[in-house]
Amino acid sequence: MNPTRGSAGAEPPPTLRRLRRIGVEEKFLGPLEAIVMERLWKRGSATVRDVVEDLGRTRSLAYTTVMTIMTRLHAKGLLERDLDGKTYVYRPAFSHEEHRERLSRDLVRGLVDEFGELALAHFAAELDGVDAAHRLALRRMAKGDGRAPR
Repeated sequence: MNPTRGSAGAEPPPTLRRLRRIGVEEKFLGPLEAIVMERLWKRGSATVRDVVEDLGRTRSLAYTTVMTIMTRLHAKGLLERDLDGKTYVYRPAFSHEEHRERLSRDLVRGLVDEFGELALAHFAAELDGVDAAHRLALRRMAKGDGRAPR
């Protein structure tokens, strides 16, 4: 690498403004993966052709591109599929809410595993700004009674 040359081909880090525009699913799935998952959460189940036709209303994607995305989502455990004749019918392995729950849990666990008490200290600092009733509701939610805080 030539030290006098900058990294012209490198993409600049995302700004806070850009991160706020990106949906939560896009932060952890690729943009097309997130779009496909949204379609399947709305439809319940679909073939690759169904998704291509749905997406064709707003963008042009090749059948093979969508097939690759759906195959990868299946390999990641986000989609289940059944063979119907010669065609796979895909469906989400988890509801949108279940996916968000699993994703947030895995992220928190990963942060705590990686950063230990430092991560816990930052979580505690964030909770300092939350009123007592909301903290209680968050504790219930974390224990799994399913009631989200308001």
